Amino acid sequence: MSADQTKELQSPLFSDDTSLYTRIIRDISNGEFKAGDRLVTTQLATRYDVSVNPIREALKQLQGEGFVTSNPNSGSRVTQFENKTMRDVFEILQLLDPYLMEWFVLEHDKKDLDTLLSIMHKMENLPEDDHVSFRNLDTQFHWYMYSKHYNKSAIELWCQKRLVLQIMHANLPIRASRVSKSLSEHKEMLTAIKARDLDKSIDILKKHISNSGDYWSKYF
Repeated sequence: MSADQTKELQSPLFSDDTSLYTRIIRDISNGEFKAGDRLVTTQLATRYDVSVNPIREALKQLQGEGFVTSNPNSGSRVTQFENKTMRDVFEILQLLDPYLMEWFVLEHDKKDLDTLLSIMHKMENLPEDDHVSFRNLDTQFHWYMYSKHYNKSAIELWCQKRLVLQIMHANLPIRASRVSKSLSEHKEMLTAIKARDLDKSIDILKKHISNSGDYWSKYF
């Protein structure tokens, strides 16, 4: 396997990358820009302290990835995903997550477990109303496991679909009951992973995704 194939991918949400594209996608996923909001190049240039041309290039990239729409009459806007998009994304993740997780369950080491436990600790100690941080840490928990997989095309697809969910949920609160349930599912998952119990790990993961889909479907 070549060096390019083994190189670990970086998520725009968690990398140290400070590129304009990364800054904009983070702001969209964190709800700074809401679905349907206009993205005016001159205003963005002022916000990010750059010229207009890099803004146009970044918006073009975001449009190509489906996160921004462009219309000659109304300019660029944050994509307003249809309700069925969430259903489709969750169904795709039901297939992708177990596939990506299998390698981690079998190949992880103590450092990997310690990293997941650290993320969990941060999630448990967040203020109740810090929904953005909880959502980001939840994504980071899964990203850490999947980013180590050899199939980079699958990881990139997972990352794109997870970003869609981040954007769709960006400005929605998470009820305390769902936070508690999600943390409980993560703990169960960690116990099964530590034991290298693949079947149980996958079963818990599928339940976790299904419960999340059922919860968010009530908002759409």
